[in-house]
Amino acid sequence: MLEQKTAALREKKALKALTDFFDGNIFPLAYACLTLICSFVGFELIFFAVTAAVIVFTTLFCRDTKSLFVPLVLFIYGVSQRHTPQPPYNSDYLYSPSFLIAAGCLLGIVLAAMLFRLIAYKGTGNVFRTRTKARWGLFALGAVLILNGIFYEGYTFRNLLGGIALAFSFVWFYIYFYNTLEWKEDTVNYVARLLVLASGVILIQLAKIYIFDGAVADGSINKGALVLGWGMSNNIGGMLAMFMPASFWLAYKSRFGPAFYVFGFVIFAGVFLTLSRTSVLVAAVALLACMILLSIKGRYVRFVRIFNAALLVVLAVCAAVFAEELAQVFRHYLERGFDDSGRYDIWKHGVENFLRAPFFGVGFYTPIAPDWSYNIENWLFPDMYHNTYVQMLACCGIFGVLAYTFHIVQGFILVFRRPTAERIFFFLVIAVLSGMSMADNHLFHVFPALVYSALIALCEKDSEATPGRQKAELPASEDI
Repeated sequence: MLEQKTAALREKKALKALTDFFDGNIFPLAYACLTLICSFVGFELIFFAVTAAVIVFTTLFCRDTKSLFVPLVLFIYGVSQRHTPQPPYNSDYLYSPSFLIAAGCLLGIVLAAMLFRLIAYKGTGNVFRTRTKARWGLFALGAVLILNGIFYEGYTFRNLLGGIALAFSFVWFYIYFYNTLEWKEDTVNYVARLLVLASGVILIQLAKIYIFDGAVADGSINKGALVLGWGMSNNIGGMLAMFMPASFWLAYKSRFGPAFYVFGFVIFAGVFLTLSRTSVLVAAVALLACMILLSIKGRYVRFVRIFNAALLVVLAVCAAVFAEELAQVFRHYLERGFDDSGRYDIWKHGVENFLRAPFFGVGFYTPIAPDWSYNIENWLFPDMYHNTYVQMLACCGIFGVLAYTFHIVQGFILVFRRPTAERIFFFLVIAVLSGMSMADNHLFHVFPALVYSALIALCEKDSEATPGRQKAELPASEDI
C-alpha cells in the first residue's frame, strides 16, 4: 500500500523532476563538485546536512537506490585539511562535542530513512530467505568483529562500540543494496563511472597539495605534506589504487574506451606520486593485468596495443629528459624498499597479543604493546597492525581468522563459480583493497569497508541476474 502511494507521489511534476535528476548522470557530477568545494573551504556540517537530505529524499522517493552510491563513495572526501586531526593540522573540530552530536543526529536520520525503506517496501529479509552466496561469511565476520576481545581482561565498552561500527560497515550496505537495488544493464557502468569520478576528485585534491601546499621542497617530495582532510599519503594511494580498475572496465565497455584507458594510467601516476609503496605495488600488478587483458580482448584492442607501445617510448624519453626529477622519486622507493617501517615489530606484537587471548583476541582498543602508541588514544580509530590476518588474529582471535577466511572463500565462490565480466571487475576492485590491506589498514577503516560491502551486494545481484552465463563474455577483439 505504502509503495503504491509513493509511486503515485513520484508522478507529481515537482517530485518527478527531482527523482529524474537524482537518477540521472548529472547528479554524481554535481555532488562531486560540492564535495570538492567543501574540502577546500571546510563547511563540513553544511555538506553533511545536504548529503543527509539527499539520501533521505532518494531513499524515500527514488525507485532505484543506485543514487545512494554517490554519497556513499564520495562523501568522505568532503572533509577539509583545516579540520583534519592528522598532523600537521591537528584539528579537534571533528571530535568536538557539537560536531559529533550534529553528525550523530544526521546519521540517525539517514539510517532511519533507510530502515524505513527496507521495511515499508517489503524488501527486508530477502537476503535471509534467498540462497545468497556471501551472506553467512559476512554475517560471521560481523559477529566476530562485535565480539572482539570479549573475554580479555582489558575489555571496555569502547571495544563493543568499535566492533559494532566495523560490523555495520561490512554488513549494512550489503543487506540494503541487495534488498532495494533494481539491477539494470547499466548499473555496473554507473558504479564504474562513479568510481572514476571519485578518482578525479582525489587527483584534484592531490594536485592541490603538490601545487599549493609545499609537497615539493628543495628538489624533493615531502611525504609528510601529503595529507588531506580524510587521510594521509597511504590512504590517498590506497583509494586511487582501489578505484583504478573502474577506468579500465570503462575502457573495455564504453564507447569512450580509449579516453578511459588513458585515464587509468593517470590514476596510476597519482598512486605513484603518493609515495605509498604498498599501493604502488598492488596498483602496478592490477595495471599490468588490465593492460594484458585489454590488449587481448575488447573493443579497442588495436588502440590498446598501439598505446602500450607508444607509452614505452614516451617513458624512455621522459626518463632522459626528467632524469633528475624521476631519480629523486625512485630514490624514495629504493631507499625505503626494504624498510619495513616497523611492521615486523607490529606483527610480532600482534602474535603475542593473540597468545594472550587466543579465542576472541585482545580487542581493537588494546594497545599494540604496553609502550606502543601513535598518540591517537582520543581518535575514533585504534592502533592497527598493518595486516588483515594479524589484525583479526590479535583483535578477534582464532574465531576472527576463521570467520574472515570463511568470508573470503564464499567471495571466491560467488565470483568464480559462474564468472561474468561484471563480477570479475568487482572482484578486481575488492582484490586491490584486500591486497593493500595485507601491509596496511585500509580494510579496517569504516569508509573502505562500506564500499567493500556494497560491491559484494552488486556481485550477488549480478549473480542472480545472469544465472545462465558460465564464463565472462568479452567483446570480440579487433584485428590489428
